[in-house]
Amino acid sequence: ISSFPHMQFIGGSISKGSELQIEVAEFLWQDVELDGSLIILADNIMGSTKRNTDGEQVLHYGARYGRCKLQNVKIVNEGISWDSPSNVYWQHHVERSESLKIILHGNAEFEAKDVVLKGNHMFEVPDGHRMCIIQDEAGCFTVKLDPISKEMMDSGTWYWEYTLDGAHVKLNMVDLCGDGTNCRFLIH
Repeated sequence: ISSFPHMQFIGGSISKGSELQIEVAEFLWQDVELDGSLIILADNIMGSTKRNTDGEQVLHYGARYGRCKLQNVKIVNEGISWDSPSNVYWQHHVERSESLKIILHGNAEFEAKDVVLKGNHMFEVPDGHRMCIIQDEAGCFTVKLDPISKEMMDSGTWYWEYTLDGAHVKLNMVDLCGDGTNCRFLIH
């Protein structure tokens, strides 16, 4: 288990030549297999901005930011075109044949569970919404987009609680189950 601030990685694999970009405030990777490119981008990485009485934008750290949760997901795509002469890696300008790109606006949330995502896909989640991807009976996937309730607009439908155990940080996932009930999962 590896963890970074606001991120948890449990199991899974990344194939040689794959690309993983994560620019999101809170993230769970649990038993994910990546073979290709996965790009997760959020507008509000550190929090949301609001105008103060003087009309200036002020960052409200830790409030209304994007979240992404991937559990038992297999991602397969062609990824980066490694032979492209136009690739400038140090500038992060690369050509891709295919990728899975997730764009989170405002405090949007993305969740994929028990699904295989093959080929080129882009999921864009509007501010104040939660998108869930699940496998259907035919082996394809289904996209469900729901608004986040007003009661969970600031906290999100799930978040990490941190506790210190000596020199170790333990993460406790608080999952509000999307309906306001509190479902706790201990992941450390």
